[in-house]
Amino acid sequence: MKELKRILVSGGGTGGHIMPAVALCEEIRDAYPEAKIYFAGRKRSMEHEIAGKHGLDFYSVPSAPKGRGLKMIGNFFINIAGFCKSFLLLLFLRPDAVAVFGGYTSGALLCASLLLRKNAVIHESNAIPGRVTRTMAKLGVRVACGLPSEHPLMRSLKASLKKEGSFAITGNPLRKAFRLPPEDISKELPGYSESEPLLLIFGGSQGAHKINLLCAETLPKLKSRFPRLQVVHICGGNDQVLLQNVYAVSGLRFWLFPFFEKMASLMRASTLCVARSGALSVTEICASGLPALLIPLPTAADDHQLANARVLEEAGAARICQEADLSAEKLTEELAKLLENHLLLKAMSEAGKDLAKDNASKELLNFIIAPWQA
Repeated sequence: MKELKRILVSGGGTGGHIMPAVALCEEIRDAYPEAKIYFAGRKRSMEHEIAGKHGLDFYSVPSAPKGRGLKMIGNFFINIAGFCKSFLLLLFLRPDAVAVFGGYTSGALLCASLLLRKNAVIHESNAIPGRVTRTMAKLGVRVACGLPSEHPLMRSLKASLKKEGSFAITGNPLRKAFRLPPEDISKELPGYSESEPLLLIFGGSQGAHKINLLCAETLPKLKSRFPRLQVVHICGGNDQVLLQNVYAVSGLRFWLFPFFEKMASLMRASTLCVARSGALSVTEICASGLPALLIPLPTAADDHQLANARVLEEAGAARICQEADLSAEKLTEELAKLLENHLLLKAMSEAGKDLAKDNASKELLNFIIAPWQA
């Protein structure tokens, strides 16, 4: 049986692309300790920083969004340079496999992989496959999916795959922290009580300004109905001062963070969360057995956050509130209904755990090396 000796992994732009890629790298290190793992992405980017923190050899590949007007012309040549760099990189590194998780670098790396007949896999974390995923699937790249989905675009993608074994639902890989026993979070939350309800609010790796503003109006209204309620709000960097002032006069016991390191432990300690429904967020929510009130980002491409949220709603793990229909009063009522119904919260927690794939990293790695097992 052939062993994995070298692999090139890429994921960029947002935590939803980068962290599953890092989780796969962790799995490879455990399964193949001698394997060389290379990480590709944009220079001086989020993926560059995170890859460095995890000790991964990083290679920069120029890439840019399509753009408009004159910028479209400039970005076109940036992406041509990215394709050339990808082609040379694959010749130099000679990886046994290429695993791509999204981001602007994806297209160039996958096109170069196809030309060089590399074993290439694209991981689609959302319930609706993106344009690059759909295009590359038609050209012969194998596809691994993170969420079970029967969206028309996903059905069309599966129909376009001609080779047997070109598609699998592996789940979205999560960091080891979500598979390990939770850590004590009391040091980060002075005065925290395990016996009292904890509401967690977060908006993904970039924060969520609209959710922050809604919660600034909503949470003081909950104080009279839930006097023992505790709130952790991970708000990003831009709204911290505003929320600090609001919470300070609300009488709630609260903790406000731009970012929280022990997210896996915090999610498992929480009673309920309010969140966006990016692929990474919904996967972590399910893995933690955390009941959720999801507010999909309405500007997400192809409305994929709504599709992600519906996977959880149909399983009984979450409720959905559309941002366009949401007010502080409505959000207050929705949160109150959930916080008052302990049996419902327990059922939502169990539904999320049933939906989660505990071994997603391993399943994805097995899918990547599957051609060698035939």
